[in-house]
Amino acid sequence: MVKYLGILLAGLLFCVAWPQQLDADGIVKGPRNYAGSLAETSQEAIIVFELGQQGQPSRQSLVLKIQVESDQPLDQLAWIVPFPAEPEVAPASPQLFKELFDYVEARKQQLRPRSLLEAKSAADGSLQMDAELLSRQIVGSYDVAVLRENKAGGLNGWLSENDFQVLENADAALGFYRDKRYVFACIKFDQAQLDGSGPTDLHPLEFRFSSGGQDGIYFPMKLTSLQQSSVDINLYIFYRYWLNDDLNRFGYLHRGFEMNYRDWDSPDCVPNGGKSYTAPQADPFLRNEARLFPSVTRFLQARHSGQRFYLTNIQAFNVTPAEIGRWKDDLWLFPHYSNRRKIPEDVRGNGPASGGWERLDAADGLLPILASDVGNRGLLVGVVLLTVFAGSLAGFWFNRRRKNRQPVGGAE
Repeated sequence: MVKYLGILLAGLLFCVAWPQQLDADGIVKGPRNYAGSLAETSQEAIIVFELGQQGQPSRQSLVLKIQVESDQPLDQLAWIVPFPAEPEVAPASPQLFKELFDYVEARKQQLRPRSLLEAKSAADGSLQMDAELLSRQIVGSYDVAVLRENKAGGLNGWLSENDFQVLENADAALGFYRDKRYVFACIKFDQAQLDGSGPTDLHPLEFRFSSGGQDGIYFPMKLTSLQQSSVDINLYIFYRYWLNDDLNRFGYLHRGFEMNYRDWDSPDCVPNGGKSYTAPQADPFLRNEARLFPSVTRFLQARHSGQRFYLTNIQAFNVTPAEIGRWKDDLWLFPHYSNRRKIPEDVRGNGPASGGWERLDAADGLLPILASDVGNRGLLVGVVLLTVFAGSLAGFWFNRRRKNRQPVGGAE
């Protein structure tokens, strides 16, 4: 018995000790002569992330919808959003957000019991030197110019040239993006129709771009630190796997976000297989709820046909500009790696997400083992050993009792 108990304990120790390896979106500004207040009160986004493959950078679709509020009537405004690379811009349907809200709420119920603007010519030579105009197009009701600020004052120069208020006390935030060679989508809207009585939803836009990395999902937030009021943020993320919530310092819980919903694998699902949102009627997890999100299905069919995703919905409420201002970088989300010590690819070295944390260049790509990790691992091993010992002792005792009760001789 001692021999087999030793083998069992060794196997359990091996399983416990051996690490397993896994195969706020900008700011709004009013016209130059506008004297009232103007701020984003909520930000919603749908993010569809495609992991980089064979050395190619990852790509993502980002559908943004913001709610803005003013204390005076206002029709014109500018919406400025930073991106790691020049995005493709297209109009998007607000129906996408309604359908995802309805779907998430239905799933949560299951869990409880278990006018067109004319494009203008490029600005004068001095502005082009300070801010390079990369593209300009009419997208639905928006006039979208994509700029790269090459010199301090370039973005404010564009705002001033287009008769909008400049960004004040923004040198640090704009310098951060300028040093990273990010671009700004500067979006003019002449049909805001804000009446000063309450929040108004603007029509959403879709941006398709490369983050320049491999596994980091990007959401712009630092410019929101320049406004005066707090903001609510609601993100729907489609990704091949789950997202890192609290595995280590890179989880979204450490940025003040909470999970509202996440797809799971039912007994009929292929484990870790994702969900077929582009053919939900054929997916055992989605088929009964497919009627709730037809626009989402068409949206994904047109851009990500045949791909499989898990949907995660995370939220943060009443986020203050001061909180965002203390962040070293925008919001970056990462995969749920089974090895909790794994450093995401985009955080290492000079990766696109490396600015948010201290420099991490571990040769093995793993975080150092902390004393708390050792303590937790030791506690787990102790509990396992105690459980095995207690079970073995009980089995030995029952076996002895059975032998003592066996009659002498036995059947013929």
